Amino acid sequence: MVRRLVVGWDGSQAAAGALQWAVRHRPEAERVEIVAVQGGRRRNAGRELDPVEAAAAVEAAHPPIEAVVLRETGDVARVLAARSAPDALVVLGGRGHEETRLGHRSSTAYRVVLAADGPVAVVPQSYVGGHDVVVGVTSRSEAACVVLTAAGEAARRHQKLVAVHVARPLYGLGALPGDSAEHAREVRGAEEMLHDALAPVREAYPKLPIVARVPRGRPADVLLVESRNALLLVLGRDTAPPSNGRPVTHSSMLLSRAPVMTIPPNAEIA
Repeated sequence: MVRRLVVGWDGSQAAAGALQWAVRHRPEAERVEIVAVQGGRRRNAGRELDPVEAAAAVEAAHPPIEAVVLRETGDVARVLAARSAPDALVVLGGRGHEETRLGHRSSTAYRVVLAADGPVAVVPQSYVGGHDVVVGVTSRSEAACVVLTAAGEAARRHQKLVAVHVARPLYGLGALPGDSAEHAREVRGAEEMLHDALAPVREAYPKLPIVARVPRGRPADVLLVESRNALLLVLGRDTAPPSNGRPVTHSSMLLSRAPVMTIPPNAEIA
């Protein structure tokens, strides 16, 4: 159970949106920590929003929640990752202007994800809502905490769980003429793998509607399409070397229209 929300604060509208999303998404949280790191990069061109006013607004709208402002110094990603834990959700606001994000090779949010001990969510500034929870599943050995976290999010909000395993295209182009038999075998194997990976979900949430999909394509591109109208996209932390210059998790965080929650490997379900 998430008891603490950690929201990165840089005075921007994106940070304010992330804070609002966090308290709506996890109203059962006991404490909200609004973390303002001195010396961190500021993204807002206008007046900086006051974190103290934001904390007061949270407490006024959600009386059971204690909201505090923590002013820290140091590297932003390290400070936020240090406050992460299995029972805490770190929430960051995403950039606007999607076209400018295509060239980004790194980001503060992804550095937080790599070092965090608990879940991290990135909320696009343009996000207005969605339906269903999408989870990316890579293999039978996908950590149970990833699929179970996604299932818990879907169950709490009475949404379907859409589990997606992406079959990579042949030579980056998709199925070639005459390979239908081989493609059918690949799809059957992927469907069996996905069924096995979801076994913990069926046991823990027997009434949860589950849709399993095995599309073919580049993983990041497919996940972005599958989640474009989603309430939430849940991914494991991608530690494999990227095939296209950037890990799938990072691409999804930068470009997703839906909030993206990443779960570290072997994380305990809090």
